Amino acid sequence: MIDRARKSGKAMVMALPLAVGWTIYTAEPTPGNFLLAYVFSLVVLVATGQRGDSFRLRNAPLQIYNLFAYVLFLAFEVLVSGVKVALVVLAPELKISPGTTELSTFDESKNDLVSAVSAHGITITPGELVVDFKESGTEGATMIVHSLNSEVSAKRLEHDQRVRLKRIRGILGHD
Repeated sequence: MIDRARKSGKAMVMALPLAVGWTIYTAEPTPGNFLLAYVFSLVVLVATGQRGDSFRLRNAPLQIYNLFAYVLFLAFEVLVSGVKVALVVLAPELKISPGTTELSTFDESKNDLVSAVSAHGITITPGELVVDFKESGTEGATMIVHSLNSEVSAKRLEHDQRVRLKRIRGILGHD
């Protein structure tokens, strides 16, 4: 009974960032929209069987800090990448070199949730898309990332993934 209540509580906490994300995504920061997003988030978590097994509520203030830091990191990345992609579209003389890059998740725990959130963080960035995963050695899965400018992206992707991993693990309570 206590274990069931703990899992329900974790699902309720896990639904919060999903609802916040939806509220930001829809650009309608109203209480009704947030409540609707929260209810839908709970339904999705229950329907997919996510009961918070990957999530540990250890230090809520630090986890909330990591959540906000991750959201700000993503917002900055989306903004900067969006401007770069817009420049490429508006200035056709700028050369692009599309291609794929293999990028490790750097997650020794090989947690599927960490891999999925990492892939999401890359995919929402304009000009980059995670197209596949492949299993690798001790550093977790390897993501295959398609970029509009693979030469420039390859240098930045590894650093950004390490930042992403630190924040995601912090949100989940693994650090």
